[in-house]
Amino acid sequence: MKKTAKKFDRKTRRAQIVQAALRIIGSRGVGALTTAAIAKEVGISEANLYRHFENKEEILNAMTEEIGAGLEENLKAVTAGSPVARLKEIYKLHLEYIEKNDGIPRLVFSEQLHMRQPHIRKKLLEKINAYSRKLSEIIKEGQEGGLIKKGLNPHAASMILIGMVQITTLKWSLSGFSFSLVHEGMKLWKDYEKCLK
Repeated sequence: MKKTAKKFDRKTRRAQIVQAALRIIGSRGVGALTTAAIAKEVGISEANLYRHFENKEEILNAMTEEIGAGLEENLKAVTAGSPVARLKEIYKLHLEYIEKNDGIPRLVFSEQLHMRQPHIRKKLLEKINAYSRKLSEIIKEGQEGGLIKKGLNPHAASMILIGMVQITTLKWSLSGFSFSLVHEGMKLWKDYEKCLK
């Protein structure tokens, strides 16, 4: 007897498709991302997948939205503590989010995104810029409260923090995810904190 896929509402099924696409990219790379592979990963027919997304490009777009939403959730989750403590927690959550979704770095650093999907690349850049602005605001708050040195450029400091995530993530991806991203990334925090103060 043929096994049928469990029925889910549209929002849940779309989220499952996006997560499946990220898993495929994480384990096999962007080149392995096809609608047939995604449908198989989710456990639905390809025809069923097209009820939720018109094509692969729409799925890539949804993945970009997912990445942006994940970063935004991290910012919203951290409201307590000093500006420096909040920056540390946001940084840690960022590393944890990527470690749980290893398809993100392979998508973000891919030729598919950089060369073939300019509008998706632009959207992702907008989300990273918005994330950077929020980090800059926290840094400014710390400067106003005398907890972060005044001479520091908030934008530059926010970009350095994001850069710490990116270089650690790149090393992690190139190593085949062979070490703990969070553990490795947090090694950089103490020196960054010294720069803030």
